[in-house]
Amino acid sequence: MSKRLIRGVFVVIIALISFLSFVFVCFSEEKRQIVVNGDKVEFFTEQKKVIAQGNVVIVFQDTKLTADMVTVFSETNDAVAEGNVRLYSPKGNLEGEKLLYNFNKKTGTIFGAKIQPLASPFFGTGRTIEKLSDQHLEIKRGYLTTCDLEKPHYRLSSRKLEIYPGERIVARDVRFIIGKFPLFYLPTYNQVLNDKRPRVTVMPGYNKVWGYHILQAWRYYFNQDSKGLLHLDYREKKDFAWGVDYSYKTLNIGEGLIRTYYMNERNIQTEHLWKLLLEEPEATTERERFKIQWRHKWEIDRQTEAISQYYRITDNDFVKDYFLREYEKDYNPQTFFLLTRNFSNHALSFRTDARVNRYVSQVERLPEINFNFTSQKIGDSNFYFNDSSVFSNLTNKSASPSEIRQKAYRVHSDNQISYQKKIAFIETKPFVGGRQTYFSRTLTREYTNAIRGMFYTGIDLSTKFYRIFEVNTNYLKLDINRLRHIITPTVSYSYSHRPTVDASKLISFDSVDSLDRQHQVNFALENKIQTKKQGTSVDLLRLIYSTNYLIKRDPEGSRFDHINGDLEITPYKWLTFSADTDYDTRTRKLLTVNFDVLASQGDDWYVGFGRRYSRKSSNLITGEFAYRLNPKWKFRIYQRYESRTDRIREQEYSIIRDLHCWEMDINYNYTPGLGNSIWLVFRIKAFPKMSFEFENRFNARKAGSQSSVEE
Repeated sequence: MSKRLIRGVFVVIIALISFLSFVFVCFSEEKRQIVVNGDKVEFFTEQKKVIAQGNVVIVFQDTKLTADMVTVFSETNDAVAEGNVRLYSPKGNLEGEKLLYNFNKKTGTIFGAKIQPLASPFFGTGRTIEKLSDQHLEIKRGYLTTCDLEKPHYRLSSRKLEIYPGERIVARDVRFIIGKFPLFYLPTYNQVLNDKRPRVTVMPGYNKVWGYHILQAWRYYFNQDSKGLLHLDYREKKDFAWGVDYSYKTLNIGEGLIRTYYMNERNIQTEHLWKLLLEEPEATTERERFKIQWRHKWEIDRQTEAISQYYRITDNDFVKDYFLREYEKDYNPQTFFLLTRNFSNHALSFRTDARVNRYVSQVERLPEINFNFTSQKIGDSNFYFNDSSVFSNLTNKSASPSEIRQKAYRVHSDNQISYQKKIAFIETKPFVGGRQTYFSRTLTREYTNAIRGMFYTGIDLSTKFYRIFEVNTNYLKLDINRLRHIITPTVSYSYSHRPTVDASKLISFDSVDSLDRQHQVNFALENKIQTKKQGTSVDLLRLIYSTNYLIKRDPEGSRFDHINGDLEITPYKWLTFSADTDYDTRTRKLLTVNFDVLASQGDDWYVGFGRRYSRKSSNLITGEFAYRLNPKWKFRIYQRYESRTDRIREQEYSIIRDLHCWEMDINYNYTPGLGNSIWLVFRIKAFPKMSFEFENRFNARKAGSQSSVEE
């Protein structure tokens, strides 16, 4: 290649680089340039400023400013805007009378300011709003509210409000004002913007057990990983109670939750507290009652996890008396520690269970070690092997004041070999296995250090049939695009030989000790009818029937057991029918029948009807109906009726009024034996879990009384 050609290529490259650099600089300058438009725009070269008047619009990068008059200093990119000032940015909008702003730093001060959804769902105003950065604003002498009216129904008034857009709001010296009336005062208020739960919940009320009471929950927030609730409750007939909930997350050792609640309960034997001053005081009993819960979870690595819980309660009825929903979920929470390690084809766990509440009976495991070898294929065959082995140090402790203790070491192993193969159109899985258990102690000395063996075998058979029907119709707006009927029959046979040590001779710790002879066949039949709606497969109907055939079961001999049925029909998104039944073949009687019909159309209306039939206990019919009369008014009716006694079990009526940014519920409830209740609920729409409830219950049965309306 000649020198002249090389020199030419070099010159072209240099020219191209120079051109690209020029374009880049011009583009960068354009990005840094402030564009000013208005009815009248004047340029003052010596002062290096621009003055625009009338319908002024200024654009700089992603920021837009509009005002009646703006002065821009081109050297520093400072601006002074006056009259109908509006500042638009991706983080939200600000309005005011006057603005001092720097476009480069995106900082400034706006006077007579209004804040738009910069802190959604909040709106607000302030004497001044100082924009310290794109992520930090400070409001002086202002308020925040979720009400978008010029004169909001309620507001949080504060001398200093700090807003971190998209993250949180921090306020100091806060007054919660409804209309013109201050309701309560907060020294500080911290609201996470993506958290719709309230910072404060206040629930005043009255009933005959507690008297007049006020329940308060104050939410505190240090940061995203450290927050909780402070409970401050007063009950006229029970005295003061308090508690602290604390939720935490750590960098290296997991996350957890601590809950505490304490009271020195005083059972005042008078109708109202103030009557103690006017009447002869009766005996007042006092006792300490409390609960402590600590739950922690630690994901040590991808395969290893540790979970622990400590739960201490003073007595059996404390949670039932003061935390009924928690009691209904778990009336006897455990104290335990569980460490699990998962491997590619097996898992190992270490668990301890200790009794800390002496008023309950419990089996302690100190410790229990479990090894599970998951079903693994043996070579290239269709044989599979799985194993489960457990070592347990068990102690069965009776409830206080009993001192009965039953102790034993137990080693239990369950081994199984199965064979999986599809024969024609049937999936088959025959299996055979054995259970061996060592007991260091039993109920009799004869079987101390006993070893129990138990053989079992069986087979699972299943298949699937389907047929497609060319049905395309929109009759009754069902929107059916072909129908597919799927039938799935399943048959399972299982046999467990009688164990070498009878269960009646063993200490009963759990289900392992109660294993006994079993010989049965399980039949199940599932039917599905499907269609496609908007390209997605939808189940219109699902029906399952199942039963067990017990073979040579003493003393009745061979017979069918219960027949169970489950049905679910969903013709539309807004309509569902579900039902389940339990039929006893021995007595030839239905034991239970339950069904529900649910229909709803968004928030406009809701209809629910159900029945709970139990041959031994009840035949309960329930119904619920809610309907929005217009944008402002909605009502709800709920009924429970016992057809056996021809008695109403519960009635509840509600009227809901839309108050723009609030919802008000007026509720009346009548429950025979418990009395009547009337309560009023105010709920902020932006925070649906926040409410102020005023409840009055009268005609309620007193504690200890055995009489009721139903008797």
